[in-house]
Amino acid sequence: MKINFGQWCFSPRIITSLLTLLLFGLFVFLGCWQLDRAEQKRNLHVEFENRQSGNVLDLNQNNNDLLDTESLLWRPVIVKGKFLESFQILLDNQIQNTKAGYYVYTAFSLIDSKHSVLINRGWLAANPDRKISPKLNMVEGFVSIKAVIKEIPKTGLVLKDLPPEIMGKGIFRVQKVDLDELADLTNTKLLPYIARLSSESEHGYHRQWSTPGSGENVHNGYAFQWFAFAAALLVIYLLLNIKRKKNQGKLYE
Repeated sequence: MKINFGQWCFSPRIITSLLTLLLFGLFVFLGCWQLDRAEQKRNLHVEFENRQSGNVLDLNQNNNDLLDTESLLWRPVIVKGKFLESFQILLDNQIQNTKAGYYVYTAFSLIDSKHSVLINRGWLAANPDRKISPKLNMVEGFVSIKAVIKEIPKTGLVLKDLPPEIMGKGIFRVQKVDLDELADLTNTKLLPYIARLSSESEHGYHRQWSTPGSGENVHNGYAFQWFAFAAALLVIYLLLNIKRKKNQGKLYE
């Protein structure tokens, strides 16, 4: 293909044009995908703020403990009951500030209910000796806690299902949160979601919770990079294939 305009000639090779078109389309697609992810995070954050600004829900009243997860997700709740401290669940491979550790989960039995809710009480650093469990705080009697309802946490790739690993009396290390498995282990009826202990509540561990949608700017940054790659590729393609004509009609190399 050759296009002449004045003293200049645009003569790209077919294979070069096809490769450029393919990469340009890929970069633009990835940029648009990142913008879409940013929009999803933005909408999620708006939904989070709307639910957080609503009234605090008392899980002990009006069968609120039996509401579906979707209607409760990210809602602030207050719960009265007691921690079933005889069963401590340590979710493995949780990183904070480059340190490996665990999220500590404990079933919380609701007053005047047959159900319990699994509480994420926060993060604890792991001992360098994997056989030694971290020091755990035990709470006796009935307490009132504030929390936020969340979906069951998703984990990374688990090569095979492993049973809870016993680390000590009543302390179990797991690679993923399986409510059915934990319900059998604790001999309780667990609600189909978890509750994340609020930072202002007592009876927890280190809590540096992130809010949904907080990664919006990251996706916008990635989108800018992909669009910049597409623009740079187009400029390079044009510069390499537009050449000034020689007087004899030949092109400069």
